[in-house]
Amino acid sequence: MTPKGEHLTLKGEITDHLFQLKREVSITYSENTISFTALNKSLKSLQQSLRMVFILKGKLSCVLPDLKKPLLVLEDQQHNILLDHDQLILLCEQETHDMVFINIDYSLLTRYLPQDHTGLLNLKRGVARDEATVFSNCNLHITPEIIAILNSIKSSTHTGFCEKLFLESKVLELLVLQLSQFEQIKDDGIKHLLKKDDLYKMYEVREILTANMQEQFPLRTLSHMVGTNEFNLKRNFKIAFGTTVYGYLNEYKMEQARSMLINKDISIAELATKMGYKYATHFSSAFKKHFGYLPNKLRSGKFSLIIFMEDIFVAFENVWMILG
Repeated sequence: MTPKGEHLTLKGEITDHLFQLKREVSITYSENTISFTALNKSLKSLQQSLRMVFILKGKLSCVLPDLKKPLLVLEDQQHNILLDHDQLILLCEQETHDMVFINIDYSLLTRYLPQDHTGLLNLKRGVARDEATVFSNCNLHITPEIIAILNSIKSSTHTGFCEKLFLESKVLELLVLQLSQFEQIKDDGIKHLLKKDDLYKMYEVREILTANMQEQFPLRTLSHMVGTNEFNLKRNFKIAFGTTVYGYLNEYKMEQARSMLINKDISIAELATKMGYKYATHFSSAFKKHFGYLPNKLRSGKFSLIIFMEDIFVAFENVWMILG
């Protein structure tokens, strides 16, 4: 942060106000002990800040000196929104990890959320009491769509105003997904938490699926591979990741495919094989069903710009749709 209170990006650029609104966005990544120590030091210079926290790998504990239990514990593939404080201490036991912290302005939430929204009320109490708190009392799960958005932010080549526009559009997309998960949890009531052994089995299933996209595993085979049964696999995977086994795999494949088409020189036929499709036409049909356009359209730079602008408008539309 500069003496004027302006936030700096990883590239050293000031993240000024976007869309003429008083809200700022900046991102910090932590992958090892050195970057995590630097992150903790930066928190000491802040009084209160609002940040989206995504734990792709590792375990994060948020501790306050006057509390016996951590305020928040986030593990692999979990995320939440944290209103932190200068007294808050972040702890991470893993030397190597993968965590993403996105600082956002409080007005970003107050602009879109109803004033009586449960998550916003949690944050309001923290602001009023000048203390750290969390948006959701139950941690949310990271989906392939969230991973794709985080990767697109990390690999973005946009500069200048487009970079700021792109960043805020992606933050809005992430906010939409967080709000959607939050509303689903609220509507479904409090779900029972999985035991650690059961949760780790679901993580193992996910690893098997994502590491072997060319293979087709029946549910019975997957359940035997991790030491459970088919019924528990279907139930526990839905609890852990918010979707079905094959629903997760399909979303993961499509997001990976789009990322490869944008960032790599790869043919449709080769990509179809990598995604586990015998015929390129079947892959193209699945891709169009998921995104609404054929994969070869991404070969056009002009079309990529159109998709970029559509993402921005879709993010705004989804926020209003969720909030009714």
